[in-house]
Amino acid sequence: MQRVYTTDIKALDPIHDNRHKLGSGPLARESLAYLLQLPEEGVAGIVYTWVNGEGRAGCAVTLFGPGIGPEPLIESFDGIAVAAEMDFFDWRVAGLQLRLGTLLETAHIRYQSDKFEIDFHFTASQPAYAYSSHNGGCPQWIAHDRFEQQGTQSGLIRFAGKEIALRGYTQRDHSWGTRDWGVNQHWKWIHAQAGPELSVHFWKLESMGQTLIRGYVDKNGHIAQVVDVDIDFEMNDDMTTRVVNADIVDTAGRSTRFQGVPFATFYLSPDPMITLFESPISAFIDGQPGGGCCEVMWTNSLINYVKAKAEVVK
Repeated sequence: MQRVYTTDIKALDPIHDNRHKLGSGPLARESLAYLLQLPEEGVAGIVYTWVNGEGRAGCAVTLFGPGIGPEPLIESFDGIAVAAEMDFFDWRVAGLQLRLGTLLETAHIRYQSDKFEIDFHFTASQPAYAYSSHNGGCPQWIAHDRFEQQGTQSGLIRFAGKEIALRGYTQRDHSWGTRDWGVNQHWKWIHAQAGPELSVHFWKLESMGQTLIRGYVDKNGHIAQVVDVDIDFEMNDDMTTRVVNADIVDTAGRSTRFQGVPFATFYLSPDPMITLFESPISAFIDGQPGGGCCEVMWTNSLINYVKAKAEVVK
């Protein structure tokens, strides 16, 4: 990653790109997610892998969207014992292989099965953003720490006799420490990129009577912390996201306009209490076209209540 930029955000030590030593408690967990979007193809994908404090690992890999078909292609594995010395320079879980390259800059992922194949290269387009760099730190029920990073993708996907080249924007995240899904009521988590030096990330979380905001704006050669996000959110009857727009204010005093429209949704349920609505988006940042992803978390109790109300109305 060769860039000239300024920032007041503390840099993350590259060692945190690799695997961490976790505690042995029931909430100890480390996870990595790589997100793929090809809006022009109507295709998106998620590569998600994790390991707990007992050394039991898993992965969930999916391709979805109108370009895939009415049903997503998905394979998931959990409870696989992995060696304590196996790290993310050569991480293998079921059919998934992850290899870090230059720390906090590059990674290569391969997944192959009878259903589909992903050969994915990640190249960072900006420095990793650690939640610990915020004055309020990383919420400890989410992780001891967590980072987000925008990038570009290359490689290919194969499915149903088709082969599509990967290109354009991508994102990844990595968290380690603990994860207690039960204290989260709702969140909106957005990544969008409209060029190698124009991107936004924000995460607005409702939990325990608090509204927490983390994120950054990267534009005009300066990367700054997000301090406020005013969201205009519209959803469909099934609680999927129809439109999400936001005005973002950062520590440099700038206001940035984000506009996003999903083209698909995948339902990811990492815990029985919640569901993550994963939506790849076509986006605009200050009027510049781009792409990204929108993740909205709803509690399953609310989802079931809304579904039951809808059935009564029918």
